[in-house]
Formats: sequence, structure tokens, C-alpha cells
Amino acid sequence: MEVTLRFLPNDYKLKKNYLDSNSNNIETLVLGSSHAYYGISPKYLSPKSFNAGYVSQSIDFDYEIINKYRDNFKNLKTVVLPISYFTFFTTLETNMESWRIKNYVIYYDINKPHHLSDYSELLSNDFKINVFRLGGYYIKRKIHVYSDEFGWGTDHNSKNAVSLIETGESAALRNTFDVRLEATKRTFEENVKLLYSIAEWCKINKIKLILLTPPAYQTYIDNLDDHQLSMTVKTANAVASKYENCQYYNLINDSSFTAIDFYDADHLSENGAKKLSDIISKKINGLK
Repeated sequence: MEVTLRFLPNDYKLKKNYLDSNSNNIETLVLGSSHAYYGISPKYLSPKSFNAGYVSQSIDFDYEIINKYRDNFKNLKTVVLPISYFTFFTTLETNMESWRIKNYVIYYDINKPHHLSDYSELLSNDFKINVFRLGGYYIKRKIHVYSDEFGWGTDHNSKNAVSLIETGESAALRNTFDVRLEATKRTFEENVKLLYSIAEWCKINKIKLILLTPPAYQTYIDNLDDHQLSMTVKTANAVASKYENCQYYNLINDSSFTAIDFYDADHLSENGAKKLSDIISKKINGLK
């Protein structure tokens, strides 16, 4: 069953296969969590762009992806890295979706396991979920791959959008952390250190680094903790101020994004993704 599960198509395989074959040609690399995965479509950027972001992908795995392909990025000119409200305060290991770590270990060949279960499909998911996955593919012929050929997430369509009011409050609550806790402070410090490491690598290799806080709907913004948001913005500004190759854009309150641009209160729909991607494309061209 473990072997059969590993044969199932998935987004992680798609992204690794693309990077294995094309990392030496990529000019613009997008990293980050679901805000990047659903919010930035490479087809609206330069022709040689790829979105290596994914759901719940924390900055330590962004760093690991760069580190894995660093010698292959011969033509990389720009790295785009969203700095969301939660970016500095959490990791995939501490996230409720920590089961996703096994996907990086098994399919990306990133040697960053935290538990024995990270080496196994069977040990990472509930047995019923695995049976459902196998039945869906081998019986119903359903392929659960949601990335397009350039890594952008296609399943947050505006036709299936959910309540912007309900998700605004629930998402803000889920993404807010007690910054007074020692564990949160340590996570913050470690993630900031990783961001500086990414910025330093970009500087050494003459690569532009674009940091941005993605747009969000007002119901999400209204429920954010001011102190956590302030720490996020100040830190991103500090990194951009230190490195000439780095620019930071805070778009969380960008009024050009309206309800139709959102799938939920903190994720863009295909309409919003086009709009944000066009903005980023202009920023990239402006840095040349």
C-alpha cells in the first residue's frame, strides 16, 4: 500500500520534476505558502517563470528548495517571496498540516524529516484517507493534481468562492500567534534568520529579491493583531533596507482588489491572481 500510494500523481512530484528539468532555465522563481501558490501565476510574469510555492509551505522549506537547486539556477534573475501576516511566526512542523512534511521528504528528496512518519505515506495520513486516495485514482480515475504546468494553483476559482465574512474571522484567528510566548519568539527569530540567508544568497548571485505582503479582504484585515502585523511589516522593511537587490511591497490594503478578486478572505481567485501577477510583472520590469 505504501508503494502504491507513492505512485499516485501529486503536485509535489510535478514541481520537483519541473525543477529537475528546468531549474537551469528559470528566470523568475516564486516561493511561499498558499498565498503565493494561488496568488501568483507565472504565465503573467516572464516566459521563464515558475511557482514553487505550495499550501502551508513555510520559509524553512522555501530555503530548502533554493538550497537544493542553488547550483542549477544559472539564469535566475528574480525571486518572489510573499511575506504574509503569519510567515515569521510559524513553520510547517508546528502547523496543523505538519503531515505535509512527508511530501518534501518523499517527493522532493529534501532531507528535513522531523519524525519517523515523515518517511511514510501510511504513517502520515489516516488509513481511511489513504484508502479514499487509492480508490479515487485507481477506481474513479481522479487525478488530484491542482497545479498548472508552471506550478500555479488552479482550484481557487471565483465560481466556487466561499464567504468572505466567515473566512475573514476564522483565517485571522488561525494565523494569529501569541508573540509573547518564548516558542513564538524563537520561531520568529529562526524564520527571520532564514529570510536574511535567502537575501544574502540572492545578493551574492546578483538576483533580485521581491518581498510582498499579499492583498487581503477587509474582513480578514479587520481581525488581525496590530502588533503581529507591525512586526511582519517592520521586519520585511528592514531586510529590504539592508539589501540593495531587495524590494518590499506591502499590498495587504491595496484598494484595487475587490470581492471578485478573492476566493476567500485571504486567498485570491483566478481574477485576483492575474491582477497581482500583473503588478509583480511590472515591479520586476521596473527593477531591470
